Amino acid sequence: MLSPADITLHLHTEIPVTRMMGIEVVDFCKTHAHSTAPLEANINHQKSAFGGSIATLGIVTGFVVIWGNLKIHDLKAELVIQHSETEFSKPALASIVAESRSLSDEAIEEFIASFERTGKAQIQVTTDIFSDGKLIAKNRGTFVALTNKA
Repeated sequence: MLSPADITLHLHTEIPVTRMMGIEVVDFCKTHAHSTAPLEANINHQKSAFGGSIATLGIVTGFVVIWGNLKIHDLKAELVIQHSETEFSKPALASIVAESRSLSDEAIEEFIASFERTGKAQIQVTTDIFSDGKLIAKNRGTFVALTNKA
């Protein structure tokens, strides 16, 4: 099974902004992921977390769930974000915590089966983002896996 530390290392190597933002994967399983980022590395001129950092943490957390499932099934794919929308409700005045909503086994199985059948699959992940225990934002991301041509 993929460990949170291994996933974090992969993110920091392949997506350097995740290292700069201090993103750490705290938990991963087949149906969800949980990631954090410190306020200090993501602070804006208002002394709250930068909205772009909040959105990025939401996208990355959704990415982890899907990327991890591709790895579990030993599938080589290019995984990209096709569409992302972040709805902000409060400022983040402390570290940021993102928790993807659990995907159903059926949704994951359909995604994997579609990829194996056609070389392309699409899935939506919703991630709730918190700071100091309060919901501050919600990210909805549509991810697409494509056959790796390399």
